[in-house]
Amino acid sequence: MDQYHHYIPRFLLRNFAIDKYERIFESNIKQQKKKNRRKAELLQTYDRNKDQLGVYLISKTYGYQNMYKDLNNKDVMHVEERLAKLERRASETIHNIVKASRIENQVVLLRRDLGELRKFLFIMNYRNCQRWSQFTDEKFDSITLSMVKTFMQQHNLQKPKEVWLQNISEILDTPHEEVGNNQKIFSIDREDYKQRMIDCFLIIWQAGENDEFIITSNGFGIFEGVSGNMFGAFPFQYAFHSFYVISPKLVLVLCPTVFRKEVGADELYRFFGGQRSIFENVPHPGATPNYVSTGNASRSKPKNEHSHSKFDATDPFDLRSHAFDMTLNNMGIERQWNDTFTFSFVKLDSATVHLVNYILLNETKPDLVLTFLSRPYLYKTIAKYHKKVGVQHDFSNLKKKLFIALNRTHKDNLHLRKNIPTGQTYSWNVRETNSES
Repeated sequence: MDQYHHYIPRFLLRNFAIDKYERIFESNIKQQKKKNRRKAELLQTYDRNKDQLGVYLISKTYGYQNMYKDLNNKDVMHVEERLAKLERRASETIHNIVKASRIENQVVLLRRDLGELRKFLFIMNYRNCQRWSQFTDEKFDSITLSMVKTFMQQHNLQKPKEVWLQNISEILDTPHEEVGNNQKIFSIDREDYKQRMIDCFLIIWQAGENDEFIITSNGFGIFEGVSGNMFGAFPFQYAFHSFYVISPKLVLVLCPTVFRKEVGADELYRFFGGQRSIFENVPHPGATPNYVSTGNASRSKPKNEHSHSKFDATDPFDLRSHAFDMTLNNMGIERQWNDTFTFSFVKLDSATVHLVNYILLNETKPDLVLTFLSRPYLYKTIAKYHKKVGVQHDFSNLKKKLFIALNRTHKDNLHLRKNIPTGQTYSWNVRETNSES
C-alpha cells in the first residue's frame, strides 16, 4: 500500500496555516475547502519549478510517495511508524516552546525532551529532498561513494538508499547521547550527528511583532559558516550557526561552544583566516541547567524527593569533556532524564530576521518550495534579499507575482468596502501581525 510521506511534518506546517493568520481573496481556497469535509489546512507556497504562487493542502505538501518504504523488511513501513512516534514527542516539545514564547521570555525543558528534540532536528535535515535524493540517485563525490560502498559491503546492503534507511532506523533506536558511537550508522553521518547535535549548544531566536521567518524545502539545518578544501584537496564545512525554523516567529539555532560569551570565538576566527560570523553580535545565551538529583539520589524517586542543584558554568548538552564530568562528580551530581534547562527567547531586530531569511533563500535549490506567513512580508523579504551582496538566486518572478497578488487583494478589499450598507461600522483586519508574539 502506497503512502505519502512528509519530510516536513504537518505539525510544523500548521504553524504557517493561512486560516490562522491571513485573509486571502482567492476562489481556489473555497474550492479546496469544498473538496474536503474536514477543515482544510492550507499553506501559502511558492513552487520554483512551476513558478507558481498559490495555496495548497498541508497534507500534500513537502513529501514523496513511499519515501521510507523498506522492501527488505516484512513491515515495509516500519521506519515511518517509528518516525511518527519521534515526531509526536518532538511536536509536544515544540508546541511548549511556541506556547511559552507568546506569553513568557523563557521556556523550561526536560533533558529527555531536549535529547529527542535534537534527534528530530537531525532527521529533519537528513531526510530533506536533497539528502534523500543523494542516496537514491547516488549523487556522491568519488571518495564518499567509495566509503558508501564499503559500508554497504560491511552491512550486507544492496543499494545506497538502504544505507539512508538504516541510518535513520539506527538513529531512532539509539539513545541520543550514544548515536555518535553507533557503528551501524555511516561514519560521515555519525560524525555529523555528533558535531551538530551533541557538541553544539541550543539557542532560541524570536522575530519581533512585525517580522517573520520563512520555511524552504531544504532549510532545516542550513548553516552559516565556512567551507573550503583542507590541504588543498579534502573538502570541509564548518557551521557557525545551523538554523531550524519552527514557526513564523521562532528559529532554533545550534552553534559551537565557542560562541558562548564566556568562551569566545576569536581563536576560531584566526584558524579560519579571520572569517567571522555575520551573527557574532547577536546574543548567544546558553541554557541554565537545574540538576534534580545528587549522585546518592535514587533514579526511581519522584522529582519532588530529589535535591536540586544549579550549575551555571555550562550546559552539559554543549560540552562532553572528561573534565566537565569530573566537575559534576565532585559536586555529587549525576545527569538525570528530568534535569531541566531554562532557555531565554532572544528577541531579534528586523535586520537580523532578514539575515536569517537571506541565508535560507541563498541556499535554496532549483526545486525550491517556499512557505511563508504573509504576502506583504515575503515581498519585503525578497526585495531586501536582492539588495544583499553575494546573492545566489534571482527571485524576480516571485516578486512580480507577489506584487500582482497584493494588488488584487487590495482591489478585492475596496470592492467589499463599497458594498457595506451605510450606517454600519466594520473592522477590516486583513492580517493578524501579532499572532505569535
